[in-house]
Amino acid sequence: MRISLVLAVFTASSALAFPWMTPEGMEALMKHPEAQKEIKRRLEEHVGAQSGTVAPRDPQLGTGLIPGLIDLIGGTLKAVVDPIFGLIPTEDAVRGHKRFPEPEYPFRPPGSTDQRGPCPGLNTLANHGYIPRSGIATVGQIVAGCQAVFNMGADLGNLLASGGAIDGGDILSTKMSIGGPDPRVGILNGALNALLGTPTGIAGHGKFNEGDASATRLDFYLNNGDNIVFQPELFKQMHQAALLKGDGTYSAEAIKYHFKNRYEASRAANKQFYFNLPSAGVVMGAYYFIPGFFSNGTLGANGIANEASITSFYGAKPKDTSPNAWKNPNLEYTHVPERIPEQGWYRRTTPMTVAEAVGGILDVYLYAKPAIGGAGADQGFVAGPALIPNNPQALSCFFYNAIYANFPSELFNTVALVSSVVNFLSSSLVPGYKALGCKVDFPQASGIGSTYRETYEKWALQYTGEAKTKAVGSGWYKKP
Repeated sequence: MRISLVLAVFTASSALAFPWMTPEGMEALMKHPEAQKEIKRRLEEHVGAQSGTVAPRDPQLGTGLIPGLIDLIGGTLKAVVDPIFGLIPTEDAVRGHKRFPEPEYPFRPPGSTDQRGPCPGLNTLANHGYIPRSGIATVGQIVAGCQAVFNMGADLGNLLASGGAIDGGDILSTKMSIGGPDPRVGILNGALNALLGTPTGIAGHGKFNEGDASATRLDFYLNNGDNIVFQPELFKQMHQAALLKGDGTYSAEAIKYHFKNRYEASRAANKQFYFNLPSAGVVMGAYYFIPGFFSNGTLGANGIANEASITSFYGAKPKDTSPNAWKNPNLEYTHVPERIPEQGWYRRTTPMTVAEAVGGILDVYLYAKPAIGGAGADQGFVAGPALIPNNPQALSCFFYNAIYANFPSELFNTVALVSSVVNFLSSSLVPGYKALGCKVDFPQASGIGSTYRETYEKWALQYTGEAKTKAVGSGWYKKP
C-alpha cells in the first residue's frame, strides 16, 4: 500500500514538472527487481528508525538503488527521490555536500595484477576500494561506486556500465574489466574464453566505452593498441586550455575547447580514425564529466574544477609544485595512481542523470561540430547516423537506441547469446529508456535467420550509420 502511494505521489509530481516522463516509465522503474528489494529494505529501515531499534540514516550516504525513500514529515507521507535513478533530485534527498576522502576507503596503489583503464573515475574508485581493487567489477558494483563517490544517478550509471558489459564484458555475470582483457572475466569465470574469446574490457576499441580523440589517452591505432596509458603531454594541453578558456579552471568552456583541438588532431593523424555513436557519445560525455564530476562541489553551484582536484583524479602530478606553478602554460606532468584529493573534496550535491549527461554531450557536440563516422578503407570518411537530434531528451532516446544498434550482427547466429543480451538490456536499460518517454521501437531480436538479421540491421543503420561496419577503425570492421 505504501509503495502504491509513493508511486502515485511521485508520478503525479513528475508529470507536472517533467511532462516527457511517463507513468509507464516510472512504474517500470519501481517494478525493477533491485528496486523492489531496496524499497522493502528502506521501509523496514524506516519502521526500525521510528521504533528506535535502528538509527536514522542520512539518505545521501546510501547506495542509491531506488527512488522511494519514505519519510513522515508533519504527518504527511512524502516520497523523496534518492539518487538511484536520480531523475528528480530534491533538497531532501541530498542534504548538502558530502566530504571526501573517507577513512574507511583508504587510497592504495594498484597491484601488478589489478586492472586499470582509460577512465580516471573508475581507476579512482578501484584505488579507494569503492569497487573491487582488482579492477574486475560487476554492473551493480560500478553503479553503486559511481553513486557513492560521484553522485552519478543510477540511470546514467546503468547505461554506461551495462554498455560496457555488453560490448566488453561477460553479459551473463555482468562482470567486466575496467581496463583491458583479463582471463578472470568471461563465461564461467573465463573457463570458456579459449573457445569464445576473452572479453576486451571497457578499453575495447570503438565498441562502447572507448573511442578516439580522448582527453588524455592516445588513439588505439596511434599507440600500437595502447589506449590506456595516461599521456602527460595531452594533459598539458588540457591544462593550457584551462588557462586560456577557464581562467585557470577546467571549466565546461575549457574542456569543450580541448575536445575540439583533440578531435581535429586525432582525425588528422589517425588513418583509422573512428568517432561514431554510441562510443563517440561516451567520449564527449567523458569530457563533460571532467567539470561535471571532478569539480570540488557542484558545477554551476559554486563548485570549481580547480587544478588540485582535476590533477588528483587524473593522476597528473606536476613536476613543479611551487604555489604559482599552475599558472605556467608549459607546466610538465608525470603520472601517479588516481585518487580522491587528499586535501579534501566535496562531491556534487545532486545526482547527474542521463538527461544532464546527454545535455552536456550535446553542448560539447554543438561547440566542436565534429563529423560523426570514421575513416574508410579508401581513405575517405564513412558517415555515421544521418540525423542526430539537437535536444537532450530526444538525443537521450537516440543514444539508448544506438546501444541496441551497436550489437554485432554475429549475435544472430547464437540464440542463447542473443536472448541473454536482450534480457539483460530489458532489465537494465529499458526502465530508464521508458522513464525518459522514449518509444521502444527496436525490432524483435531473439530469432535467427536472414529475415531477423535484415530487419534488425536496416533498423540499426539509422542509429549507427554505415561507419559501424565500413570504417576501418571500427571494432566491427571486417575486410571485404
